[in-house]
This record gives sequence, C-alpha cells and structure tokens, in this order.
Amino acid sequence: MPAEQAFPRFEKLEPALRDRILDAAQTEFGRFGFSAASMNRLVKGAGISKGAIFKYFGTKAGLFDYVYRSSLEELKDELRAVRNATRDEPFFSRLEKVFRIGLGFTTRRPMSAAIYYRVIYTGDSPHGKRILSEIQGAARRFLQDLIEEGVKKGELRQDIDTKKSAFIIQSVLDRFLQAHYLDFMVPALDRAACREGSDPSLTSDKWIHEMKNIFQYGLENRPRRGTK
Repeated sequence: MPAEQAFPRFEKLEPALRDRILDAAQTEFGRFGFSAASMNRLVKGAGISKGAIFKYFGTKAGLFDYVYRSSLEELKDELRAVRNATRDEPFFSRLEKVFRIGLGFTTRRPMSAAIYYRVIYTGDSPHGKRILSEIQGAARRFLQDLIEEGVKKGELRQDIDTKKSAFIIQSVLDRFLQAHYLDFMVPALDRAACREGSDPSLTSDKWIHEMKNIFQYGLENRPRRGTK
C-alpha cells in the first residue's frame, strides 16, 4: 500500500511541514536505528508535539514504516523515469544509468541509506523481513524487466535466465552502494573529511563504468567491440 494511502492525516499537512517531519524522522532513525530512536529528539527536530506525531502515524512503528516507504517510492519514481527516458538506448547504457540513479539516491538520501543498511545488518525494525523483501524484490523485478527488454531486442542472449541475472546484478549494485556509503557518506555524516586525495564522485564514476564493462564483456580475455 502506498504511504500516502496509509496515513491520510499526515498527507493533509502543508508540504513544508510534511518535509520537516520526514527529514527529522529520517535523521533520527538513520542515526540511531528504530529501537534507540528517541521520539523526544525527533519532535524537537521537527518542531511539533509528540501528540501530533502519534495523531498522524499512530505508533513509532507506523512512522518508521512511512519513512521507509516514502524513500522506496521516491527511488521507484526515479527508476521508472530513467527506464522510460532510455527505451531507445542500448541495454548496457541503460544499465549504467540505473547504477547512477542508485548512487545518486544514496548520496542525496544518506539517512535513507543508513536506515536500509541498519535493517539489513541488525534487523532493527518492526518489520525487518518484510521491508527487505519489498525493497530487494522491487529492485530485482525492475532489473528483470530491463533484462527481458534487452532479450526481446536481441541485445542479450536468448537463453539467459532473466530472474537469476537480475539477482546477480542487483547483488553487485547493492554491495557497491554499501561500499560507497561506508567509504564516503558515513565519514561525511560524522563531519570527518573523506580520505585524503580521494574524490568520491570520480572514484564512484570509474567503478560504475567498470561494473558495466564487466557485465557487458565478462571476464574472458577477448576483443571488445565498440567499448568506450
């Protein structure tokens, strides 16, 4: 169920107030996790009363659920947009742009990324298994659709297992985004400088391009055609 259908009272608020509450909730859950998150800190950051939060979301778990679903819907919208805008492009060009969407989202929404990785590695959430199943399942379905389009256009092998291929690509992308988050976003969030001499955008750009090449050309030593 979309987040906006689950909590209609919250959706009736002015956009600026909704954004303030969501930003405060993402920060609190991202920094401290679900169990250690303080509703007192959260409402102070949002500039509202604790009673208002419970009126809008019912429970702390309801608020957490809304926060993660909002982030998931935002990411889905971005992925759908890039898929629709690149329908006439080669498959591997589209795949590279999908990688960049994931990287851009993690960079812009570090607290959403923090919530996701906390759920993965600590299970600290009211519905951890369901959340992971929804997020990872949505990513695999999106990639599988993309792969199936590539097969139909004759760009990919006709005999590939699209479901397993989507799982492999999604696993690699997820691990790459985790490494980017740990190497660059966590130090930045802790107000520490990134590694001396490292440029996160440049480093990540090279990684994305190389990952695309590995998927496109494999590991076998053979001539490449038309690579850039």
